[in-house]
Amino acid sequence: MIAMPIYVLEPPARYNHPYSGPVIERVLPLHEARAACARMGVRADACSWVIKNKCYLVIPRGGPVKDLSAYRRHERAHCNGWTHDHGKPEQSPLSPDAERQR
Repeated sequence: MIAMPIYVLEPPARYNHPYSGPVIERVLPLHEARAACARMGVRADACSWVIKNKCYLVIPRGGPVKDLSAYRRHERAHCNGWTHDHGKPEQSPLSPDAERQR
């Protein structure tokens, strides 16, 4: 059986930049990251949200994607206002390493 690679969806360039406010990042073991995201109403390995102009990121360690920077780019883009609806033209290609996020 051939293992299929898993990717994180690369955000569009207009959202792929540093967040303008404080960023609070937690890198957690995969099961803890999933639980933290579930508490925020998201069924995913990684997630993000903004409260009072602070960007909160939950990034999994030991998850299916080894490149944590791919998770960071994706989740930070959500703090910058990106939403990805599958099938919309704004969707960017996948970056190496699943779109199992927010």
